[in-house]
Amino acid sequence: MRESFIAHSYVFYHWSSRKKGSKTNLIIKGAAGEKCSVWFETDPQAELHQAQRFEEKHYAFYYYQWQFDQILDMLRNEKPITVEFNNDEGFNNSRIGTGDEPVGEGEES
Repeated sequence: MRESFIAHSYVFYHWSSRKKGSKTNLIIKGAAGEKCSVWFETDPQAELHQAQRFEEKHYAFYYYQWQFDQILDMLRNEKPITVEFNNDEGFNNSRIGTGDEPVGEGEES
């Protein structure tokens, strides 16, 4: 199954009450009601869960905490951002990424 959407907005949380597992998460939203909950594992030795599809238009992706700044930077500074859930042929290759960008474009201020 391969499904994707263009990110429209996002929110992020830092949980104060959690002692284990993910203390940070992002929710990336699409214009048509899609959402991807992105969880960040604090233990760099832990095995990450595979990306999951919970229901139509709702996904969960898992990354390590050290990847949080990179993903947040991409959400803040790039467009378009595509969220793609892909578990074709039993191989999970889901991702959050930018669209095509010209080489050497730089970032406009």
